[in-house]
Amino acid sequence: MLQFNDFILHYGYFAVYFFLALGIFGLPLPDELVVAFIGHLTSTGTLNFPAALIITILGVMTGTVFTYALGRNIGKPMLIKYGKWVRLSPTRLRRVDRWFEKYGPWAVTLGYFVPGMRHIICYLSGSAGMGMRRYMVFAAIGTGVSTVICLSIGYWIIFPF
Repeated sequence: MLQFNDFILHYGYFAVYFFLALGIFGLPLPDELVVAFIGHLTSTGTLNFPAALIITILGVMTGTVFTYALGRNIGKPMLIKYGKWVRLSPTRLRRVDRWFEKYGPWAVTLGYFVPGMRHIICYLSGSAGMGMRRYMVFAAIGTGVSTVICLSIGYWIIFPF
């Protein structure tokens, strides 16, 4: 974590954006931990809270839109071809599509509050054919609220490093 701290201190908001855009893949650390640490840096005056909030939301949204696009462009054919290896039969895929039509938007929003879930939900949103505009609205709500919560937790809790 010390190297991560040095990278953020050296490259500032660019590093915040970069790490969170890659965070959708779980790199280099889970998003929740990165955002909480950024909140800590705002409490020390190293970063500005409003600027960190905006850059964090932009970084997370970049990663989620990329994952959505992967799901939208290659998701369905890949799930059809390789789904049998993870017990996703054509019948189950149709069930997932119907479920996503009914609950997908709220699953996108609430997925931001379950570590690891947003990675799957973004991909499935694209592969299920959810419209981009609809996806963006619900992803922005989830991103905004979860970012404020994680930044605030980091702001008020002192990291021991």
